[in-house]
Amino acid sequence: MGTAGATAFKLLSGAALLCGLSAGCAVDQLKEVGIYRQILGTEQPAPDFAAGQPLTLELAMQLANHHNERLGLEGEQYLRALIEKDRAFAEFLPTISLAPSHFRQDPVPGADRSRLDVPVNAQGNLFRGMSDVANYRAAGRTVQQRRALLLEAQATVLLEVAATYYQTLRSERLVEVLRSSLAVQETRVRDTRARREAGTVPPLDVFQTESQAASTRVRLIEAQNDAADGRTTLSYLIGTDVGDSPLVDDKQVPEALLSLEDYQQTAAEWRQDLVAARAAVDAARLEVDAAIGQYYPSVSLNLNVFLKRESLPSESDWNALLIANLPIFSAGRIHADVRAAWSRLRSARLNELQTGREIRRDVEVVYQDLHASADRLRELQVQLTAAEQALRSAEELYKAGWGTNLDRLTAQASLLTAQLELASERYDRKLMYLRLLRATGQLGGRLPGEPATRPATTRASP
Repeated sequence: MGTAGATAFKLLSGAALLCGLSAGCAVDQLKEVGIYRQILGTEQPAPDFAAGQPLTLELAMQLANHHNERLGLEGEQYLRALIEKDRAFAEFLPTISLAPSHFRQDPVPGADRSRLDVPVNAQGNLFRGMSDVANYRAAGRTVQQRRALLLEAQATVLLEVAATYYQTLRSERLVEVLRSSLAVQETRVRDTRARREAGTVPPLDVFQTESQAASTRVRLIEAQNDAADGRTTLSYLIGTDVGDSPLVDDKQVPEALLSLEDYQQTAAEWRQDLVAARAAVDAARLEVDAAIGQYYPSVSLNLNVFLKRESLPSESDWNALLIANLPIFSAGRIHADVRAAWSRLRSARLNELQTGREIRRDVEVVYQDLHASADRLRELQVQLTAAEQALRSAEELYKAGWGTNLDRLTAQASLLTAQLELASERYDRKLMYLRLLRATGQLGGRLPGEPATRPATTRASP
């Protein structure tokens, strides 16, 4: 390097130092958070909602998507994976630093007492057995894995919101049914007491009627408590106080479903936990390459250009050191690293296989449950109709003196059971359909029942 080259390097080094000092401490927090908010679809502010306003399932999911801290925590994991990828890329770039040194000694006749050197040092790896390349590619696969896990966490949160939403709706519907039944039973209690005072019914009828009404009150208290707990949990999940807002359910389960094979194929392409498992396999395979790369030689360059030099030889403006390293004996450390990397790769492959089998099982189970729910709904409707007719018959026979009060109470209990089971099954079926969407990877950032347009994440080429 000549004098002109050294001067140019000094200028470039000074400019690099100034840029590093000016930008090294500046981090745009909003931009950092916006990286994973864009993936979640929450770049825009959360929709407006206040307690007392109607709350649909769609709105509840949107609020949870914006406010649930679990998604933020998972997003930060994705952000750190991006940072680690940038860190891996930085291994290919040189580092430049200013390293001034000052030397001072006791007075010595005929010698300088102090010397000041101000070198600009540049260090860089020229070759490291392709380990840096493998590490960089592995970091890229880890980014894909964390992105998939972020979307997987989103789907989990949304399903939890849906489950709580429908559990609350079910409890509130049960409260309505129980209140209606209790009003009829309390009227019957008053009528039975009047009949007893008139001497037309035995005391047993009064006790039986009062007992049934008390049992219904107990179930009503439990249902009211479940509804209150559901609203508290829903408020926690969506990060907004639900209060007494009416829950408006406008979602319908489609009449026709695809075949089981179609749903399983969709799940194999869309389930983000499987996408994450595949990316983990790719990352582990590249980590094996990085571990093996430790056996190869490495070459690095160390360059010093002096802005000021008083040490000997003071006339020298620069020096360079080229270092080559070939491992001959590492006491088994590299071999252990390679073995551990192969073990991680085998574990990643096993996890991928297990995740795929679990997904196929989940899809098949919820698919069968959904079909069974349709059959149960038909039978429960028949049961309800028959229970209503049985109660009317029991009332008529009791008034005519041909039936007993116990027959009438039994018919009333059967009707109440049929009403509660039918109401529960209707909400269970909607939740089962959402579970099917979740099992096939279509419940993430989209509304239930909408056609998914997000492209499936596939395994990247090395």
